[in-house]
Amino acid sequence: MRNIKAYMIKYLKSLIGSDRSILNKIKPSKVSAFELACKELLDEEFYLATYPDIAMADVDPLDHYIECGFAEGRLPLSIHSLGAGSRIHKALVFDPVNSVAVKFNLTLNLSVSDLDVVKETLNWFENQIATPELIQLHYQLIEDAAVDVLLKRYRNEILNSFTEVQSLLEQFLRLLPESPRIKTAIALCAFRRGKLKAAGEYFAELFTIAPELAGLVTEAATTIAEANRVNRGPLREAELLLLDTSFPSKVSSFRYGEFNSYLEAVDDSVIHTLPDDLVKYGESLPFHAQVEQYIEATGLASNRLRYFDTDFIGAPKVAYCVFLNLADYFYTQVGLPSAEHLLFTLYPGGGFNLNDKVSDQKLRRLCDNPKLSKIITTQNATYRYLVEGGFCEPERIKHIYGGIIPSIYSLEDESVASKRLDKPLDVCFVAQRYSANGAEKGYDVFIDVVKNFANSAEIRFHVVGGFDETTIEFGDIHNISFYGARPAAFFDAFYTDMDLILSPNIHATALDPTQPDSFDGFPTTAVVEAGLKGVAVFLTDFKGLNKHLNGTPIFKNNEMKIIDRDADSISQLIRGYLFDRIALLELGESGKRAILREFSYDVQMRPRIELIQSYLSAAS
Repeated sequence: MRNIKAYMIKYLKSLIGSDRSILNKIKPSKVSAFELACKELLDEEFYLATYPDIAMADVDPLDHYIECGFAEGRLPLSIHSLGAGSRIHKALVFDPVNSVAVKFNLTLNLSVSDLDVVKETLNWFENQIATPELIQLHYQLIEDAAVDVLLKRYRNEILNSFTEVQSLLEQFLRLLPESPRIKTAIALCAFRRGKLKAAGEYFAELFTIAPELAGLVTEAATTIAEANRVNRGPLREAELLLLDTSFPSKVSSFRYGEFNSYLEAVDDSVIHTLPDDLVKYGESLPFHAQVEQYIEATGLASNRLRYFDTDFIGAPKVAYCVFLNLADYFYTQVGLPSAEHLLFTLYPGGGFNLNDKVSDQKLRRLCDNPKLSKIITTQNATYRYLVEGGFCEPERIKHIYGGIIPSIYSLEDESVASKRLDKPLDVCFVAQRYSANGAEKGYDVFIDVVKNFANSAEIRFHVVGGFDETTIEFGDIHNISFYGARPAAFFDAFYTDMDLILSPNIHATALDPTQPDSFDGFPTTAVVEAGLKGVAVFLTDFKGLNKHLNGTPIFKNNEMKIIDRDADSISQLIRGYLFDRIALLELGESGKRAILREFSYDVQMRPRIELIQSYLSAAS
């Protein structure tokens, strides 16, 4: 091995410049360590294949890498090759500050999704080898890794809390204290933790914003400005803290009805909202305008509705929210240490999937929280999954079949829907679109039914939601109309004109086993709202949800028609009603009475309110 010491000195010069005092301390043992590290790193086959000039020179690859290749920045191995991690580890044992081995180790371990591994790697680098020269040499790599951690959390690729992510980013910042990209990432972490005031202060100190984070910063700044408009008055503390991401928008009508009912029934209650972007669902007003409109319509005191800020929640006795993702965020990610009792409704959707690792992890973390006093389930499949999966004991579950349909509370059981029989049969399909062709909502089956009645003068089809003529090609058919996504106010008149709603939905896993095993509630909110207008209901039940916990049916055959996802059999059923419109009208009326029976205020809201009040009374 010729001139090893000379090349080692050249390598060290690249790290420390012209500091001769350090160079004079070089010992032969250090050179030997360098040689051994290079030997561990070098994959001769990879080296010769990657650099054909070396192969053509017919030199010993190890000699070349030690004498020239290392200093020239040539790669000794593929970091993705089998055993690369072991090679790198052994090289670092011989030569802990070998810049190539250090770079490979940082690249491998700072890019993983296990934040414990990232933290251990930072500890190793920071506490054992982080000379100013090595930090500067790997500045870009470290900075990129920090930003990547934040973006993974934003994309839900990791489940660690934003608090944990921020702590890790602060460790990155200790290495690169002037990095504007890491400072931006920390500010965004504070924002996502719901610490709006703190986040605003972080953003105010930023002179440079990382380009790849600019969109997120703009979104955060807009949110903080909106929050400041709503949270003008002093904080009103209350025993019951309601938490949501859509209220008081009526885009989610059931959440509007549910939370509004709590605010009416419990005087000592407030609601704090962290609003989603609801524009795509038909909401046209910014959050502050929604709040102003709600306060004007209801007379609710303005300080009972606030933009959620972690540092301004007061000391509630009971906190309540809906959906798994929101419970995970408010109770696990953010945490509400002051609340004595945490409750939430585990509705279908909202991050809840069966036999899904991410969903299960969120559920177990929630159930391991001793402050989680009660989970409300609304479908038998949900109740069984919690109990049979060992997530929690039955005593921590309150089962209330169904959901909140606020429009039902003012309806009379005896009222009869007015349906014209001297017009074509109007059949509707109403759903949000979450996949390319909406098959999980049954849109593919619906279009096949449309094709069976193509251009018939006796029947018209109507589609509401994110679907149009291009979603599924159906040819030259004119007896179908598309309305796009519509706000809640649209549906009252719309359903009044409809005769039948078709909902051939199915859990996505049945169509694609690689998809999460999610399912809709039975029946869907759209079906219930249509049924309240006397619209006859045709729907699927592949999860066997049309049963109470004791096994008795919820809806009978003369109240709703349970169908398969077979367009021909559905079409045959519809044809029968084309010739017997009175029977279809009677089916719609029976369905309406059944919905009133199962979704009334006394059946749905009263037990929820009584449950919350029981914990308000029990809280010390």
